[in-house]
Amino acid sequence: MREYLSLLMVFFIFINLQCTKEKSQSEVTTKDSLLQRYPKEYQSLIGLEFGPDSFPSTFEDKTGYVMGFLEEDEYIIDHVSHNSDELIWFCKLTHRDEEGRPFLRILDILILPPLSQDEQIFLGTCRCRTVEDPEIVAIVKLIQNEVSAEVIRAWRANRQTKIFEEISASDVLCVDESLFL
Repeated sequence: MREYLSLLMVFFIFINLQCTKEKSQSEVTTKDSLLQRYPKEYQSLIGLEFGPDSFPSTFEDKTGYVMGFLEEDEYIIDHVSHNSDELIWFCKLTHRDEEGRPFLRILDILILPPLSQDEQIFLGTCRCRTVEDPEIVAIVKLIQNEVSAEVIRAWRANRQTKIFEEISASDVLCVDESLFL
């Protein structure tokens, strides 16, 4: 019986050591695995801090919005383009200067697939399972004279994990608000 308990104890110690080792290895490789998601030309953007006067010059700022405006933690979803690529930057407000101008740090990047002529990007105006969700970025196909758009693909800018996570398009509802203008 003692031998059995001793073997059992050795087994549990071995399993515990393996789990601890795997956890520490995964923590070290998390940033590395995130960087592997991007082409080399975009890897240096992760962690980049910039302000109004230091926006990366090879990118064109198209549109964006603020999540958590004037709360303790403000995040910015920024749609930019670079050459023929369309990207969404998930940024965190780091501070404002004395004039109130924002300074941001890029947390994650979403490189969008090429869009067809009838597809658009919706930022922060969609619902997930009937609940308004400002974290959603979606590619939609507008349907003429229809209020709701067909969601092709969708992602969540997860403020807890600080990365974009693809979510099921069938769980997302986006409304073409231009019909109400």
